[in-house]
Amino acid sequence: MSSKTDRSSGIAGRFRGAAGRAGGVAIDGLRTITVPLNRALQPLASIYNHSLGRYFGEMNGLQFVLLFGSLLGLVTIPFWGNYTLVQATWLACIWGIFAMSWDIQSGYTGYISFGHSVLSGGAAYTTAMLVYNVDPAMPMRITVPVSILAALVIGLAIALPSLRLSGPYFSLITFVAVLIFYRVIRPLSDYTGGETGITGIESIYSTDPVMRTYAFMIPMLLIAVALLTVARSNIGLILVAIRENESAVEAAGINATKFKIWSFVLSSIPMGIGGVLLAHRFGTVTPKAFVIVDNSIEMIAMAVAGGMSSILGPLGGAFLIIMLEDVVLAGFESEIKWSILWLIVLAILVFARDGLFRKLWHGLDRLGGDRR
Repeated sequence: MSSKTDRSSGIAGRFRGAAGRAGGVAIDGLRTITVPLNRALQPLASIYNHSLGRYFGEMNGLQFVLLFGSLLGLVTIPFWGNYTLVQATWLACIWGIFAMSWDIQSGYTGYISFGHSVLSGGAAYTTAMLVYNVDPAMPMRITVPVSILAALVIGLAIALPSLRLSGPYFSLITFVAVLIFYRVIRPLSDYTGGETGITGIESIYSTDPVMRTYAFMIPMLLIAVALLTVARSNIGLILVAIRENESAVEAAGINATKFKIWSFVLSSIPMGIGGVLLAHRFGTVTPKAFVIVDNSIEMIAMAVAGGMSSILGPLGGAFLIIMLEDVVLAGFESEIKWSILWLIVLAILVFARDGLFRKLWHGLDRLGGDRR
C-alpha cells in the first residue's frame, strides 16, 4: 500500500513540476516583450513615483499604464455614445464607494460585517424622510450632511457595543442590525413610507447625462484617494496588524478597540455618501432595495473579487460585477444572469484567492522586471 502511495505521490510531484516548468517558460517568453516595454514606460512612472509614490505606493511602467489608462477610460465614458454603459457607470461608482467603505473596515481589520447596508440605507432614508416629512424642496446642502451624520451615528451605534466581540459574534451583531432596521421601517410607515418606500427624491443633474456621470464619479474618486491615503498611513498599518494579531497590538500598548471604532467611522462616512447618491440616483427609497442583507453580501463579493485590504481592488471588483450585470449579461433572464454572475465570482475566488485585480497588479510587477 505504501509503495503505491509513494508512486502516486511521485507521479503527482513530477506532474506539478512539469506544469510549473511550463508556466515558467511561458512567463519567461512573455517577459522578453514586457520588460523592454516596461523600461520604455518607466520614465512616466518615475515622475509619479517621485511626486506621489510615497503617499499611494510606487509602481512600474506597466502598472502606471494600467492605472492611469483605466482612469482615462473612466472619465471619458460619458463621451463614448453608449447610454447603457453610462447608466451602468453611475451605479458602479456608487457600489465602488460601498465596496471601498466595507474594505477599510472589514478588509483591513478582519472584522467581517454583514450589516453595512444599514449604513447606506440609513443615509438614504434620512434624505428621503427629510424630503417627505419636512420640506420637499429641501436643498442637498442640508440633506447630504444630515444623512451622512445619520450613517455615522448608526455606525457608532453598531461599533461601540460589538467591537469587543470577534469572529462570528461580531458578524452576527452586524447581521442583526440590518434585520432590526428593516423591521422598524414598517411600524414607522407614516414617516418611512412602509414597504412601498418614499418617492419624489430629486435626481442628480437628470437633464445632463455628462454632468450626472461626474456627480457620481467625482465623489467616488475623492473617497478612493482619501481611503487609500489612510490605508497607507500608520492607521492603516495598525488596522492590518489588528487583523493579523490583535493580541500583539494590545501587548504593544495600542488600544485596538479605539482603532476598530475609527475604522467604523472611516467606513460610515463614505457609506453615507454612497447611500445619498443611490437615493438620488433612483429617486425612490424602499427597504427591499436599500436595507436588505443581500446588499451587504454584494459589497463583500465585490471586495473579495477585486482584492480585499487594497481599496482599489474592491473598486475594480465593483465595476467588474456591475458591468457584467448591467452590460455584458443584460440580455439574459434574471435567474440565468445571476447564476452566471455568481459562477464568475466563484471562479475568481478559486483561481485568484487574493482578488483578480490584486493578482493582475502583482503579475505586472513581475512581468516588468526590476524598476530603473
